[in-house]
Amino acid sequence: MAVKNKLTYAALTRELETSPLRKMYVLLGQEDYLISYLRGKIYARALAPGCEMMDAVVYDLDKKVSNLNWENLQADLVTPAFMSPYKLVHIKQSGVFSRTLNSDALAEWRGILESVGEGTVLLFEERQEADERAVRPDHKLLRIIEELEGAVIRLDLQTERELLTWISAQVKFNQLNITHEAALSLISRYDSSMSMIQQALNIIFLYAQNQELESIDLDLVDLLCRQDLSGTVFDLTDALAAGNTDRALAYLDRLLDRGEAPLAILAMISNLFRRLLIAKELNHPAAVIDSGITTSSFYANKLLRQARSFSLEQLEAIVEACFQCDLLIKTGEMKEYDALVVLFIQMSKTMGKYKS
Repeated sequence: MAVKNKLTYAALTRELETSPLRKMYVLLGQEDYLISYLRGKIYARALAPGCEMMDAVVYDLDKKVSNLNWENLQADLVTPAFMSPYKLVHIKQSGVFSRTLNSDALAEWRGILESVGEGTVLLFEERQEADERAVRPDHKLLRIIEELEGAVIRLDLQTERELLTWISAQVKFNQLNITHEAALSLISRYDSSMSMIQQALNIIFLYAQNQELESIDLDLVDLLCRQDLSGTVFDLTDALAAGNTDRALAYLDRLLDRGEAPLAILAMISNLFRRLLIAKELNHPAAVIDSGITTSSFYANKLLRQARSFSLEQLEAIVEACFQCDLLIKTGEMKEYDALVVLFIQMSKTMGKYKS
């Protein structure tokens, strides 16, 4: 059967519903929700109900391929299933696609892949954190898997448009409506994570059903979902841009009252100013999205609007001040709250020193 090697999430979903399973799948990326969904689809197609213990073997390597027992893997790949349509060999977090492989290692992996028996499925599950370097699409082992008609699926965080479409479909399925503002707020609160947005939607759906509601608005999202900390940090930054240190400190106290750790607050402030610096230099929503700091056009425009309140010199000085504040806290030279107060005073002085 002639099949395409590179598939989108939607195309692979359709294929898993209608076609025989391939011998190899690689699910990699940051979006846990989509990885879990496709993994579940593969498990459901491969295994008979109740036969997971007999017909599935899982190697959880914790990103250390040295933990892999090669002899056991080779034996599992050629041993047929007992009761299920397929034998499933599942390798989790091998980390092998994040490193360069020499010719000997590639030859060894090719031998393993070519030994996968008829009726056996080899599944690689490679979840990545946001701060990890993305796996190169031309990684030599991925290319070997594609040559052998395996499916390589990259499942990264979805764009704002994709998430809005997905949220709308979920809401419509539950016979509700949602305002655009409420949907955007969900995306912002949960950092575009489909898993976390889904959990929030489940709570909203139950509440709406109990209260016989027909629509989801921003007030309902505010009532039922976690605080939108990014909004508070933006307000705090606006106060600093206006030179109002007292108001900025009031926002700081509000975050602390919610139980946020001082170092976590510092990280949010530092990350925001780094992104403002990038936005100031790029000066266009599409360029901001292409830079990788956000997938949301809403957030990109928000960054650009706020970046106009600062000069490049101010942003550079504030990013450096955040670094020094982090260093003072982690070396024990200052207490966390005191260091944050000093940081805000330094930021206020920076606003006066450099004119935007």
